[in-house]
Amino acid sequence: MNNLYHIAEDISRASGGVRTVVKDIQLQFPKSQILTTQKDPDDDAIQDFVKKGPWLYSRDLATHLNHLESNSLFHIHGVWMHAQYTAAKTASKRNIPFIVTPHGMYEPWLWQEGRLKKKLYFKMFSCSAFAKARYIHAITPDEQKNLKELFPNTEVVCIPNAIEIVDVVEANEPLRPYLLFLGRIHSKKGVELLIDVFTSLKSLDFDLKIVGPENDHALELMDKVKQLKDSRIQFLGAVRGADKQHLYRNAHAFIAPSYSEVVGMVNLEAAMMATPVITTHQTGLLSDWNKNGGKLIDPNFKQLEAAILECSNWTKSERDSKGQRLREFVIQEYSWKVNRPKWEALYNSMK
Repeated sequence: MNNLYHIAEDISRASGGVRTVVKDIQLQFPKSQILTTQKDPDDDAIQDFVKKGPWLYSRDLATHLNHLESNSLFHIHGVWMHAQYTAAKTASKRNIPFIVTPHGMYEPWLWQEGRLKKKLYFKMFSCSAFAKARYIHAITPDEQKNLKELFPNTEVVCIPNAIEIVDVVEANEPLRPYLLFLGRIHSKKGVELLIDVFTSLKSLDFDLKIVGPENDHALELMDKVKQLKDSRIQFLGAVRGADKQHLYRNAHAFIAPSYSEVVGMVNLEAAMMATPVITTHQTGLLSDWNKNGGKLIDPNFKQLEAAILECSNWTKSERDSKGQRLREFVIQEYSWKVNRPKWEALYNSMK
């Protein structure tokens, strides 16, 4: 789609699911462009701008936005940094239609981090700027309700995160069966809870593989596991591409016990590899996930323990059957084949 610009403060791999979602949408509309203040060195097709300070202020980005075509569309991703604020203010000033996707950043659980600063910033800056959007985009029905309370006079639309349909890679029997967590290692992801539950199950003859880039929280958890002396738990660092697909495919189950999420892409990626996924109601996945080979729980010790024990008793045929059903469900509800027409209609309605 011509003159469509995706604007976010960070599209590097460290940004986690935001990068995946933004790049996936851009691939569906290859004439659109991504503008950011932070990217990875190999992201040649993404235009980045110099930034400074904790707000990632970028005068260069603001200037660039002011000189874009008047018939542009802005799709703003995220809510807390200068990139989003200046994009919304520029769009309003130049009568450029724009849509804001918060990517779950206004979910109640996340307000607990830096609560006072976030509330002040919302009231003083972002609320009035984003309220002028043509649409606010929610990824789940629950997020849609929350956003409608924050922006009562703006239309809030709901389109889920989506994934490309790909073939299942060939399975290889691992030396030892394993459970898998893969993603950004952050306190909201429930990785520490997963470690606590797993280490309490001393007789469980499984490994736990934790995959994600190293950061401060990951190092804390590595130190904790070292003190626990549980050799079944392995931290593999960042894994990408075909290696990631094989990790998904060969896992007995994928587990993402997140406290707050909006249809985490890793859940969809694992399911696309026909692997059963245990995750939480707080991810906003459709409740029918439970009826189609997956399992939704609340992120607490008791429910996660029960889910791990249940899945550890699946036979190979039970595990494969659940994984295949979940893959078919994801294709039906979360594939780009189903969701691209929704985005196309939404963008066309903004012209």
